[in-house]
Amino acid sequence: MEKFGALLFEAIDDTIRLVFGESTSELIYSLLERHVLLKREEVGEKVEVFYSYLEKLLDSEGALIVQNTSIKRLCFKLRQEYEE
Repeated sequence: MEKFGALLFEAIDDTIRLVFGESTSELIYSLLERHVLLKREEVGEKVEVFYSYLEKLLDSEGALIVQNTSIKRLCFKLRQEYEE
């Protein structure tokens, strides 16, 4: 399960950096750690907490875009087809 959590974190991190850029991604991780005590390396294991906080930052539509893009990236990493 740890390996899956690491892959999930990679997919989420790739997406966050792609969508928001480096400095905004770092700000998101900093706010996440400060406000909900979730460290960056824990995101893959506590994904519900991460997306819940992301909804507060972006709104539900913005968080959903990040979530769907992250799932697509995860499927790519797992060499699985993504079906909408």
